[in-house]
Amino acid sequence: MALFRRRTPRTSEGTAAAPTPDPVFRLGSLRLYQPEDKLRARVPGGAGEIAGYAQTLAWTCNEFLSRLGQDVGPMGILIVVGVKPSQQVRLWCEQVGGTLPDDVWPVLTELLDGAGTAVRPQVTAPVTFALEGLVGAGPSAGFPEFPRAWVDAVERAEESVSVPDGLFERVFAD
Repeated sequence: MALFRRRTPRTSEGTAAAPTPDPVFRLGSLRLYQPEDKLRARVPGGAGEIAGYAQTLAWTCNEFLSRLGQDVGPMGILIVVGVKPSQQVRLWCEQVGGTLPDDVWPVLTELLDGAGTAVRPQVTAPVTFALEGLVGAGPSAGFPEFPRAWVDAVERAEESVSVPDGLFERVFAD
């Protein structure tokens, strides 16, 4: 009869490494609002720049929420990012299917706003994308397609609004 034992991860010095806890915040989906050909033209450095920035935002959420020391329950966090050629970035963040404490949400959104300045995508024209983040089991309902501020701006418009070019004139003016 053979016995199998789970190996304990070891550091380079040969000592046992502490197990890595499961992340509190997990990146569910990354949604791109432009067609691939348009995105390729607007992000000369490639989609890797968007992925790197998205990973930085996800890491920021995970670090912050894991240090809270409290279970916030299952929920989602929608983070919609707008980037302009001037490297200006605007975030629209919404809680989905849950609610963080009133003193926690503003701190998280402020941290996200300042995160990743060194890895923000270089763009030649406006670009926007969304991250769907899962906390716990995630939200019981699906994520909205667009943030509420966008929906409100389009409802007030008297003509069609393109994303992101026409929309940014209404929700992300210089």
